[in-house]
Amino acid sequence: MKEKQSIASKLYLVIFLLSLILLFYNIPLGCLGVLLCGICFWRDSQEEKQSNLRLQKAIETIYGDIDRLNQERMYELPIALVIVNEDGQICWYNQYFDRNFKKKDTAANFFGKKIQEELGIDLETLLREKEQEFNHKDTDYTIVSNSFSDGDETLILLHFFDVTIQKKQQEIYKENEPVFCYILIDNYDDIIEQLPSHERSAVLSQIDLKINEWAKTVGAVIIQYENDHYLMIFEKEKLRAMEEERFRILDEIRETETEEKSQVTLSIGIGVSDEPLAIREADELSHAALDIALARGGDQAVVRQDEKMAFYGGTTEATEKRTKVKARVKAHGLRELIRESDNVLIMGHQTPDMDCLGAAVGLLGACKALNKTGKIVIKEINYSIKELFQYLMENDEYRESFIKPKEAEDYITPNTLLIIVDTQNANYLEVPELIEEIEKIVVIDHHRRSGKFIEKTVLNYTEAYASSTCELITELLQYLDEKESMNETEANALMAGMCMDTKMFTFKTGVRTFEAASYLRRKGADTIIAKTMLQDDLATYSTRSEAVRNAKIYFDSIAISQLENESEYAKIIAAQAADELLNIKGINASFILLKSGSGLVISGRSMGEVNVQLILEKMGGGGHLAIAGAQLPDINDLDVGKQMLLDAIEEYMKEREEK
Repeated sequence: MKEKQSIASKLYLVIFLLSLILLFYNIPLGCLGVLLCGICFWRDSQEEKQSNLRLQKAIETIYGDIDRLNQERMYELPIALVIVNEDGQICWYNQYFDRNFKKKDTAANFFGKKIQEELGIDLETLLREKEQEFNHKDTDYTIVSNSFSDGDETLILLHFFDVTIQKKQQEIYKENEPVFCYILIDNYDDIIEQLPSHERSAVLSQIDLKINEWAKTVGAVIIQYENDHYLMIFEKEKLRAMEEERFRILDEIRETETEEKSQVTLSIGIGVSDEPLAIREADELSHAALDIALARGGDQAVVRQDEKMAFYGGTTEATEKRTKVKARVKAHGLRELIRESDNVLIMGHQTPDMDCLGAAVGLLGACKALNKTGKIVIKEINYSIKELFQYLMENDEYRESFIKPKEAEDYITPNTLLIIVDTQNANYLEVPELIEEIEKIVVIDHHRRSGKFIEKTVLNYTEAYASSTCELITELLQYLDEKESMNETEANALMAGMCMDTKMFTFKTGVRTFEAASYLRRKGADTIIAKTMLQDDLATYSTRSEAVRNAKIYFDSIAISQLENESEYAKIIAAQAADELLNIKGINASFILLKSGSGLVISGRSMGEVNVQLILEKMGGGGHLAIAGAQLPDINDLDVGKQMLLDAIEEYMKEREEK
């Protein structure tokens, strides 16, 4: 059409020019030509306007039909739609919205009512995030908002998409997604070494049969991929039943009889997540859970759900390893790490004790033997390490070996090695910031793993069977292959730490404990010096005696006492009082609740029959079967803390009776 208009315009222009030329020769004819040209041009213009008007009306008619069609379809659309203003007042809604959200037995409509009040929707959040999950009468919706203008007013169109089926499918998938479960026979090597061949086969057959029968009960697929390792795969929904029965396979395996009367135990690791996991990620999470179970001494199942962990079992003390191959391998690894570093920083837990400081001093000897600068990072000298620190200060060699946290920053290089001793919980570190600033981290500890443990390590030597960290350090130094790795002062520091944690070799001692002590004696350690360092002053002894005197017996054999003390030595006194209570006939476990400036602290001790670790883990603490602790920073009332402790003990007793 535009091409026709262009041709006509050119034709009129030619006629108009010819008429102008004709005026020079014949004025009447020229005027007639100009007049005819104007008339024709005007008539075509009018026809074009009429044509445009007809076209515009046709378009408006079409758009009107489309609008009416859209309105009808929106009203009949099987998706709930509603239009509200900025205040949430309902301006329009379709029949699906009316049918699904109108209250029964009422004819009232929604017009003019606020959607926040009618359905409980958080409109402000919805407008900000554009989407919102919503549930109404067991139906799940995803609400999507779109804003538009109607003159001067802004309106919001809300789409209610029914996602109930998708939600149910997701739940079904979550329940049926595969879970990896790693199982390890803890003392397989002992079974092979100690039992005669005919009994060995019988015991291993019993273990294999019990594990496979357990797998059948949960409908799992199980593979024995090494002599002492199993991989079990099952549906996630089965995990709930396993947890409810508290992994009875642990008790069944423990009941396996051998002529040597030694207990057979398992370690189990299971990793799950609230979010969908790739096969590789699920496998890695379960492997990490097994590592945690082993680090805690074995004989237990660890279920790791993202960063949360649940522990089952762990009712027996960790078995002492007869072989020292692991210690030798770790010692060689530590030696190479020290050699390759620029310098070494050594750090323990908050309020360090003699085991912590003794282990750190022992590592100083390793650094000196390898010609590396070693520094111990410590905030302040507390009562527990005061005597040992004064003993070290008598030797000029150690006066420059201790630095404050602020000074540590001056020693950090890209190649600094950080060695953490006597803890693996990131929350209990003397200076937690250092693990973020230093890449190479070594952890050496004898506690069972719990809480927020340090994952980013280049070497981790954790043995829950060991009496003390000093015992582990002594073994490492024996295999360091350096003649001057320990002098007499360092030997005494290690001996003092070992004596403290073993209560002068009367508690949690094994063959390897005495072997380590013998090595220290050969290096010049003197138990009299250690005993002197462990002596208390009269005021401390009196406070401790008061805590013992105020103790009350619960559950026939568990002593609980309360102590309110604001001194810097309060935590040490509480721990000592808990130890002292075990010397009283008939007491199998003891707990001291201490109220100090930082809330409540609980020290737990046991003769072995009661697992104080499992009890205090219920209160956010941890430790060993026989030595454990917990901190309640938000609780300042001793009676409230005591009731919480009694509830945890009662829960533990019920769980033990159910087994």
